[in-house]
Amino acid sequence: MHVTDPTYLSTDRILEHPNFLKCREAYLVAVLSFYEFERSLIELMLDGGRIMVYALVMAMWGSYREGDPETLPSMSRLKKAIDLFGVASARQVDLIIARFVQVGYLQIKPAPSDLRMRMVLPTQALIEHDRAFIRAHYAALAEIGGREAYALPLAGDLNFLKNMRGAWITTLEPMAKEIFSQNPSTFRFYAASAGMLMLMRLVQLHSRANGGWIAVDYTDFGRRFGVSRTHVRTLLKAAAADGEIELDARGNLRLQPSLLAAFDRNVAGRMSLLDRAHSSALANLRPLVSAE
Repeated sequence: MHVTDPTYLSTDRILEHPNFLKCREAYLVAVLSFYEFERSLIELMLDGGRIMVYALVMAMWGSYREGDPETLPSMSRLKKAIDLFGVASARQVDLIIARFVQVGYLQIKPAPSDLRMRMVLPTQALIEHDRAFIRAHYAALAEIGGREAYALPLAGDLNFLKNMRGAWITTLEPMAKEIFSQNPSTFRFYAASAGMLMLMRLVQLHSRANGGWIAVDYTDFGRRFGVSRTHVRTLLKAAAADGEIELDARGNLRLQPSLLAAFDRNVAGRMSLLDRAHSSALANLRPLVSAE
């Protein structure tokens, strides 16, 4: 029996909910629809470093309050947060930011209080993508909590998005401990180019095959996620060598229960943190609504 917190759904409550598989499928369909065959958007999900830079830039944007230096979305603050997860070095963060600026997702501006400091801010294009991306996550979560509970994110409310992203930044340490540290099986996929997207596709195919063998076309995977056929084969062979998947002589594969369980806990953990951020955002918005 769980000690329940009425303000948000815990990881275990999400995992044990009878609609979890529907939630997971909705999540997989939504995320893959954003990034498969989309070379420009896939930049945001190519590896764990890029995933976390994107998420943390949005979180710092949400929590930034002009005049409050502690909330400044600075380069140093971003690097310190990234370091919690071990997915990118300081040098790699510099390269990711430079690439995101080049493709129009980030802008670098001097801080109003100190022109020597640089702020890392999302462009309008990234904000609009994030609005749709977060809406898709809450649509999946609504399979468990109900659509009425998530009316604001499902409507794409921008004020909610900013407050939710600002609240999300307070979940960084729980995320590092509960999602990354306790799920080493998924870390290989975070570290590899397009690895998490490929794992999502494998889980989707696994589910549709009722847990049986999956015929995987390495060339098709490469085209879907912007990587080479060789990269796909190398990643899957490494996972097979560690017992996370099973490969037969014809290249068909089957996910092992341990990897599937780790993936499910990863998804449920991130959904729980989003639900926690949702509760905090609603609490922050209530005084504003009352004032009107």
